[in-house]
Amino acid sequence: MTDTTDQTLNFEYDGRHLPFAKIVVVNAIYQLLTAMIFRFWARTRERKYLWSHVRLGDDRLEYTGTGLELFLGFLIVLAVILFPVIGGFTLVMILFGENPVVFGIVYALYILVLVFLMYVAIYRARRYRLTRTLWRGIRGTLAGSSVKYALAAMGYTLLVMLTFGLAAPVMRIGLVRREIENMHLGNRPFTFEGRETELFRLWIGPWLTLPLLFGLLFASGMYQGAAFDPAVSEFAEPPQIGGGVLAATMIGYLLVILAMSWYRVAEFRYLAGRVGFEGMRFSSTLGFGRVLWIHFTSYLLMFGFFVLFFALFMGAVVGLVGLDMMVAAANNEIDPEIIAAGMDQQRLGGVMLLFFFLFAVASHVLNRVFVFHRMAHAVVTSLALTGAQDFSRVTQALDEAPKLGEGLADAFDLGDF
Repeated sequence: MTDTTDQTLNFEYDGRHLPFAKIVVVNAIYQLLTAMIFRFWARTRERKYLWSHVRLGDDRLEYTGTGLELFLGFLIVLAVILFPVIGGFTLVMILFGENPVVFGIVYALYILVLVFLMYVAIYRARRYRLTRTLWRGIRGTLAGSSVKYALAAMGYTLLVMLTFGLAAPVMRIGLVRREIENMHLGNRPFTFEGRETELFRLWIGPWLTLPLLFGLLFASGMYQGAAFDPAVSEFAEPPQIGGGVLAATMIGYLLVILAMSWYRVAEFRYLAGRVGFEGMRFSSTLGFGRVLWIHFTSYLLMFGFFVLFFALFMGAVVGLVGLDMMVAAANNEIDPEIIAAGMDQQRLGGVMLLFFFLFAVASHVLNRVFVFHRMAHAVVTSLALTGAQDFSRVTQALDEAPKLGEGLADAFDLGDF
């Protein structure tokens, strides 16, 4: 494409729930049958479907990663990094665990190492996914050092902790800038123009709900302490006052959840709007109402499923007990205790195992299809690329892509869409 046009290209997603659900169901069954070993191939199958249904202009994305790459990367990380770290920590605890000072120091170092490795995993996983993502046959890349990213992330984390979360926009902008400015499509870089002060204006409102909630929790604790009479081991105040404090606390929790959810959506729109490529600018129209509706309807559906599933389970148990009683009555051997014991030993374990298997598969499928897949559709279709579009200078990058997959990210269960 050599012509330059000033227009808007919308991202489109035409994946359907039923085909995706079929993939998820098969993946879930294979994962349970293989003790979760198949999850590397399951993740690859889902990504290939998702990527292939994302379109920008006339061209679709393509995912070229393999399950074997992810599996081998995971094994190498276990052998080279995680097993030595965990083994070393265990050995030190065995030798010096009785010394509380040594235990505290070693445990703190152990947590720091795990946090460091988690941030390294995040960066390397994104690098792998970008190098396995093609658009117009050109793959993405992510340069930069995962070690420097992890060290910066740990510093930002400490800052956020010291400011009780107030500095979260500083961390977010700092880490996103490190990622975006090291991202390329082929040989051409992405740009990022986000500012901490702009994101802070979005964050300050939701952040203020946190001290409000803590105040309500403190008031609830003070009420409980004042109302309890240890002499008689009961509460002296009327219960309706406690009910009011409890109701206020629950409202506080709901307010925090809604405020933080609103912020996540607003943050996504802001960050997307500050990413550029070749003079073009990304944007997002994702709305909080749509996100809220997706989660509300999805969890309502899942709650209905759980109720139905529990009813079926209890029906199966009652039916089997009734069957035992009928058989015992026919043989003139009715003894409720014997029947109950027989049910426990012979059938209840099998029924519970079967229903647990079905429940695990169905829950996973419902979550992936009605929450994850719907959110993926909403996010992708909210994106657009606007500006004078000239992709003629975009050619394939010459640097070599990583050979193996997201081993460290898989160890921390961080890999996803």
